[in-house]
Amino acid sequence: MKVLEGVTVIDFTQAYSGPFCTMQLADFGARVIKIERRGVGDQSREWTPIENGHSGYYAAINRNKEGVSLDINTEEGKEIVKRLVKDADIVVENFKVGTLDKMGLGYEELKKVNPEIIFASISGFGQTGPLKSLAAYDNVVQAMSGIMEMTGFPDGVPTKVGPAIGDNFTGLTMSLAILMAYLNKLNTGKGQRLDVAMMDAIFGILESPILFKTLLNEETSRVGNSDVTLVPYDVYPCKDGYFSAGLPGEAGWDRFCNAIEMPELIEDPRFITNDLRCKHYDVVTPIITEFFMKKTKAELAEIFTSYKIPNAPVSTIPELMHHPQLEAREMLVELEDPGVGKYLAINNPMKLDKTPAEMAFGAPLLGQDTEKVLKDFGYTDEQIKEFGEKEVI
Repeated sequence: MKVLEGVTVIDFTQAYSGPFCTMQLADFGARVIKIERRGVGDQSREWTPIENGHSGYYAAINRNKEGVSLDINTEEGKEIVKRLVKDADIVVENFKVGTLDKMGLGYEELKKVNPEIIFASISGFGQTGPLKSLAAYDNVVQAMSGIMEMTGFPDGVPTKVGPAIGDNFTGLTMSLAILMAYLNKLNTGKGQRLDVAMMDAIFGILESPILFKTLLNEETSRVGNSDVTLVPYDVYPCKDGYFSAGLPGEAGWDRFCNAIEMPELIEDPRFITNDLRCKHYDVVTPIITEFFMKKTKAELAEIFTSYKIPNAPVSTIPELMHHPQLEAREMLVELEDPGVGKYLAINNPMKLDKTPAEMAFGAPLLGQDTEKVLKDFGYTDEQIKEFGEKEVI
């Protein structure tokens, strides 16, 4: 039995943060019914890469879900939503704050239909506060939350983190919140309102700069690939790319110096402690870099591994996709999607030995499961036909 089997989720989400959240639930067996705008669908259906006229982006974050195409602006559409919610456990939405309330489908209204419903809202800035009415995408949240200020080199511009961390980390945070709320519901029989903001989620992982400011009243900014508290701890250029190596603390400096064939550095008074190495970062780093530039990534990996020093080459995407560790962990699996066809999908990283995630099926075509879902919730063929004629579905 799948861990979330029997749990029904009504999914109003679109773009990335919300669908990434509900994908986590679907991967572990929840029945996720994705509600999309009739004739339009999720905006990510238009996002590249496009294959066979369908979005690979959409396919990647909407697997294992059923698709219903519905006009929720109509009274009939609203009644369909309420019937679905009546027998559901969870509603997830990432509209602008207040959108569903204006449509008569907000938490207070749906709670009348199902008092035990868990109503989860993802938004840029949350359901409260002076910015609550503003929409936000990943670039906006990265800029405002401080993570962009932290990323990049001191003499460069603030830099966006490559993946859309504002979206996927927020989605993952909400999936955790939903599971905690569902556990509470199992124990108490009570639902609740969940509010996760992208701004809050990313601010919550800033760690070091907030601690430095609150404890020492020191302001930190971009430091490139180094760490203000550790040396060596950096990315160094090598003969065929870049290589990361470093020490997690005070111990190991002697091993590091021997690894780079510079034992004379061990007792150098400028570098004898981690604090001194941090103070003399601009002096010690060029010395260390000389060694790296004479070696390939493979040679460096062998050397540092033999000295038991944490290390890794900076991998390209093609290298990563054929990495033996990721292959052993089955992190890329072939999935048949009704839109883009067969492709390599990123597997769920959570490995549960009794109730594992499952890549059961691809993302739904627009409205693919509308009739089936409506029948499952008690609508007759005649009613469904009438909905079609009225352009409700």
